[in-house]
Amino acid sequence: MAKTKKTKSAYADAWRRLKKNKVAMVSLVVIVLLIAMALFADLIVDYSAAITQSAADKLASPSAEHWFGCDGLGRDLFARIIHGSRISLLLGFGTTAITTVTAVALGTTAAYFGGKFDSLLMRAFDILISIPSVLLALAISAGFGTGIPQLVCAITIGQLASFTRVIRSAVLNLVDQEYIEAERALGLKNGRIIMTHIIPNAMGTILVQATMQVARNILMGALLSFLGLGAPIPTPEWGQIASDGISYLRYTGHIVIFPTIFITITALAINLFGDGLRDALDPRLKGKA
Repeated sequence: MAKTKKTKSAYADAWRRLKKNKVAMVSLVVIVLLIAMALFADLIVDYSAAITQSAADKLASPSAEHWFGCDGLGRDLFARIIHGSRISLLLGFGTTAITTVTAVALGTTAAYFGGKFDSLLMRAFDILISIPSVLLALAISAGFGTGIPQLVCAITIGQLASFTRVIRSAVLNLVDQEYIEAERALGLKNGRIIMTHIIPNAMGTILVQATMQVARNILMGALLSFLGLGAPIPTPEWGQIASDGISYLRYTGHIVIFPTIFITITALAINLFGDGLRDALDPRLKGKA
C-alpha cells in the first residue's frame, strides 16, 4: 500500500512539473486536437470528397470551396488530409503500442534473467541495428508487399531492436538494487517482482521512449508511403498525398506543402511533449520544480 501511494505521489509530482512546462502543454493540446481530428474526420468532411475525382477541379488552388485546393485528379485536398490523419496517426500510435509491449517484454526478460537468452537476443539485435532502419523497413515492405498491415510490420521490426536495448539498459540498473535482492531472498516469484517493481520503476524511461517513438514512426510511415509502400490507392495518407504532389511541383506546390505541414507539426508536437515528459520524470529535476 505504501509502495502504491509512493508511486502515485511520484506521478502526481511529475504531472505538476509537466504542467509548468508551457511548450509541453501546448504540444499536448496540439496532439489532442490531431487525435480528435482523426477520430471525428467523418463529421468534419465527408469521406467521398477525399476519393471523388473531378476533372474540372484538377490542380485547383486553395479557395473558399476547396480550402487546401485539389490534387492532380481533382480530389479535395482538405478532405484527403483530414481523413489521411487516421492512417498516419494509426501508424504512429499503433506501431508504437506494439513495439512498446514487445520491447518491454523482451528487454525486461533479457535484463532480469540474463544468460544465453540475453546474449542471443542482443547479438540478433546488434545485426538489426547495424542495418539502417529505413533500409530495413524498405526491405521488409518490399518483401511483404504494400498495405497497412505490412507497413505496421515493417515499422515495428525496424524500430524494435533499438527500443528493446533502451528498456534493457533501464532494467539492468534496477535488477541489482538492494530491494530487488531482498525480495528474491524472501522468495517472491520472478513474475511478481517484474510486474510490481521492475516495470513500474522503469516506466519513466518506457513512457519517454514510447513518446519519441511515435514521432519517428509517423515520419517512417510517411516516408514509406511516399515511396509507394503504404496505404493502397485511393486511401489517403499524408506521405502518399505528398508523393502524389511531386509530379505537379512545376505547376503548383500546394499538394506537397499541406501534407508536409501536417507531418511536421505532428512530429514536432510529439517530440516537444516527449522532451517535457522526460524533464518531468527526471528525478534529478525534482528540486528545480
